[in-house]
Amino acid sequence: MNDGFLMGIDIGTESARAALLTLDGEVAGSSSREYPLYCPRAEWAEQDPEDWWNATIENIREILSKVKKPKILGIGIGGQMHAPVPVDREGGLLLNRVPLWCDKRSSYLCDEFKKRYEPVQGLKITGNAVLPAWTGFKVQWIREHYSEIYNRTYKFLTCKDYLNLKLTGKMFTDYSEASATYLFDVERKIWSEELVNLLGLDIDKLPDIAEASKLIGTVTPQAAVLTGLEEGTPVAAGGGDMMCILLGAGISKYGQACDITGTAADISVFVEKPLYDPRLMHIHHIVPGGGWVSFGILDAGGGSFKWFKDTFCQKESERAKDKGISVYQLLGDKAGQVPEGSEQLLFFPYLLGERTLGSSNSRGVFFGLTPRHTIAHCVRAIMEGVAFDLNQSLEIIEDKNVGIEEIRAIAGGARSDVWCDIKANVYRRAIVTLNNFEGGVIGAAMLAGLGAGLYGDVEEAAQRIINFDKRYIPEHGKMELYEKMYALYKEMHDGIQGYYHKLAKL
Repeated sequence: MNDGFLMGIDIGTESARAALLTLDGEVAGSSSREYPLYCPRAEWAEQDPEDWWNATIENIREILSKVKKPKILGIGIGGQMHAPVPVDREGGLLLNRVPLWCDKRSSYLCDEFKKRYEPVQGLKITGNAVLPAWTGFKVQWIREHYSEIYNRTYKFLTCKDYLNLKLTGKMFTDYSEASATYLFDVERKIWSEELVNLLGLDIDKLPDIAEASKLIGTVTPQAAVLTGLEEGTPVAAGGGDMMCILLGAGISKYGQACDITGTAADISVFVEKPLYDPRLMHIHHIVPGGGWVSFGILDAGGGSFKWFKDTFCQKESERAKDKGISVYQLLGDKAGQVPEGSEQLLFFPYLLGERTLGSSNSRGVFFGLTPRHTIAHCVRAIMEGVAFDLNQSLEIIEDKNVGIEEIRAIAGGARSDVWCDIKANVYRRAIVTLNNFEGGVIGAAMLAGLGAGLYGDVEEAAQRIINFDKRYIPEHGKMELYEKMYALYKEMHDGIQGYYHKLAKL
């Protein structure tokens, strides 16, 4: 007999997803809605927070139309990170297009900051290098360019915080989002007055911080009318989408590693404390009790594949539609027929620049094209290029004496047997996939279940919900070839950086 349901909501860059799950992780109903991404200028990427909320309303209503009168015991939300959402004291939205995680308009502010403040000191406080990805620099940009909006702002929320506000009327953030601002003190686990002042910001405009699994409020009468949810349903603080995906993959013990290839792609390892290396990024995990995720990220991971598909693969898209399969599956099957190394074709997947191992000026490059290369070669080169890029971060983490035995793979890229095999041989470790590739909604729902006391601890939740699927084992011959290709990739990666900067100045 079913004891009730949990609702997980995931607000991504391309779409909003919601699912109703049993306490054992079985999906009783799900829904997804897409919304636009606006890029009005180079290095800008924006979305309207109302699009997130409207898509969520529609998703919830669709689920409730399919599952009659479900007993929902808790709601958890995971959302794309680093997007500052300014609201007034009454919760009114003050900016209808906010900069996203991949927006790099604040790069010049980061450069100015590094000239007047020692980045090593900032690394000690935050565990992170100075990057335009961090929310604090985006807020600084808003203060500089939209001073009236900044002055009217009561709190700067993030994506999932804004949805929590719409559901509960409460304004909180969690430790994962707080730690991704460059305004957070790692050791004291509070906002850093020193860094807030250095960026010229006001600390009272930052929300209170709660554990991701803490129940911060309940569904209000107004939200109940809009969504169809029952008034009084508990809502957890939630976490950043990346952290929810990791929780949904069962990453809850130190040393566990995960490859997430969605729009962005990252390689992550759960560690007790930040590794304090400027080439790596660190975000507080959402697992109750703390811990940190050390990672390297590629802003255009799966996004590179999507760009290539949308731009060059119209015929393949039509053929896939006729066959009733995903165009990604069709293209992946084609890539599987191409030899390892894509017949000496390399792809540098920096359509949206780089964060720590390059710069925001980095760009996408195909290197080694000949008349022999086809669509299939290019697709495989994209897959290999993403793996090569992430392997750079994996090597840095390993050099810190972090032992990694296997790597779990989740999100859209984990659906591809070809891509998982490539990663196993580039990373030189087994790749393990899960039965459910969409870990974001699962991780968000787990937070709600933990907050409501429905699981004894995170290990019990993981054992009940998470099931493994396939295991990809590296092969000696493939590893040898990829080691040579990777060495060339790294050499070119470092050597081409100066040309990216020259190109940006033209």
